[in-house]
Amino acid sequence: MLAYIKIAGKEYPMSFSLMASKQIAKKYGSVDKGLEKMMQMNLMDGGMDVCIDMLEILICQGCAYKNYFEKDMPAKETDPVIDGKWVPLPREAIEIAMGIADVSMICDKLLECIYGGQAQEIVASESEESRKNAEAGQV
Repeated sequence: MLAYIKIAGKEYPMSFSLMASKQIAKKYGSVDKGLEKMMQMNLMDGGMDVCIDMLEILICQGCAYKNYFEKDMPAKETDPVIDGKWVPLPREAIEIAMGIADVSMICDKLLECIYGGQAQEIVASESEESRKNAEAGQV
């Protein structure tokens, strides 16, 4: 599942892929620990940095997804596409474009992406399991 966040007039895709979860876990010990730190939202403890870190990772994965699986789809004017490729926004550009007032919205979008992606994968797994069980019962 892709979620989108608008930054500086462009709609950036975000994807909580396996690679994104591995990168977050490598940096924070686990995805849950990263989310916990982000939810503390204590600027002195790095809550804002966690938001920006996760946002950069998820946008990078969203753009990679688009480049691999949706490269032939026409781009809209608000898509961050240059020469036919989705281009992720680096941390520095995110920090320049976003303000302190945007941190809450960023966290909401991150949670939408992360929990929306998990829900989709769980449903897909259950559907596959149900199909296998149904086939086994018919044999």
